[in-house]
Amino acid sequence: MTLLNNRLLITQLAFCGLCAAIVFAIPSLGSAEAHAQPQPGSEQRQQTSAALSLPQVTVTPVQAASYTRVITAHGTVKATHALTLSSEVGGRVTQLHPDFKQGARLSAGAVLARIDDTQLQQALASAEVSLAQAKLDAEEEKLQSSPNKAQWRQLASTDSKGILSSLRAPQQDVVATQLSLAEAQLQSARYNLAASQFTLPFDATIVTRSVQPGSYVQPGSPIATLYSTAQAEVSVELSAEQWQHLPTQAMPEDGWTVTLNDATSDTADTQWHGQVTRLSQHIDPQSRQRLAIVSVDNPLDQAQPLYFGSYVEVHIKGVEQKDLWRIPASALSQQNHIWYVDEENRLAHFTPQIQFRQHGAVYIKARKGMHQTNIVLRPLSAYLDGMKVTPVTEERAHD
Repeated sequence: MTLLNNRLLITQLAFCGLCAAIVFAIPSLGSAEAHAQPQPGSEQRQQTSAALSLPQVTVTPVQAASYTRVITAHGTVKATHALTLSSEVGGRVTQLHPDFKQGARLSAGAVLARIDDTQLQQALASAEVSLAQAKLDAEEEKLQSSPNKAQWRQLASTDSKGILSSLRAPQQDVVATQLSLAEAQLQSARYNLAASQFTLPFDATIVTRSVQPGSYVQPGSPIATLYSTAQAEVSVELSAEQWQHLPTQAMPEDGWTVTLNDATSDTADTQWHGQVTRLSQHIDPQSRQRLAIVSVDNPLDQAQPLYFGSYVEVHIKGVEQKDLWRIPASALSQQNHIWYVDEENRLAHFTPQIQFRQHGAVYIKARKGMHQTNIVLRPLSAYLDGMKVTPVTEERAHD
């Protein structure tokens, strides 16, 4: 009896355990089914995770547009006319213009200085006397060579061969030559007398003064160094590559408009305007460059005077070029390639046709059939065509 009761007890306990196992298994199955079903947003998170796993590249958007090359060159400002005024006669300086001083500006026709002209006046009077005597001799010879009618008839009857007329010819030549010489000496004396005063040939600024009151000058002695104030010039050297971007049509009558600024100053606030008025017709055999001459009218009368001797930067506007991409210089790889990201976010590259460089940017021909794209900045040598990447614009890259 005891044995039977024990078996019944064991059977009951086993049944209870099985029921309990079934009860606990049902929630577990539900939980597994719940985990097996996709959760909302899981697919988006997977895509985001995959995108983050791709290498990021910094890009900048570019769009084809028209750009104008501005040719930049440097040169020194010089006066169109620079003159060292010298004495043509000798003498002592007796008078100076009150404003004949270094740095002063005087108008054309102003008399800078005079020298003692006593001897020159004497030479002029002597030349006038010589001319008067030569004229008198010419008249006397004319009378002697023209006998009256009675004498002429008498001489003509005996001088059938014209011997008397031929004998007077050398004397007539001497008298005529003396008259010409006297006239030339008079003109020279007048010229020397006028040269005893030194007159400005154009509006000028006095760069240097080489005479003092009472100083003695000789023919060839310097009096002053003068710069014309009407116009300044800057000769700039341009390379063959720069010439290619200048206008191809004939230069207009007033030249190509340019701007200038002081190349020695950090501030570009002060600017001047001028024109390219002449082009050199030869190429320097050493530098292989060609000159363009820029003119600036009334340089000292500008709001900010443009002084002679200034070192300036000249900006010449070239021709407008269409269908160009403006890209940062950092987008050009060491292999001279440009990398970009296509519509499928894949890398591709090409060798650009560089038109010009300006202000840290490179201007290249836009790819045929591509009006705009995303250019990769600072490309790496490990990039491969077709590589899947995550493009990040330059603005977001700094965030």
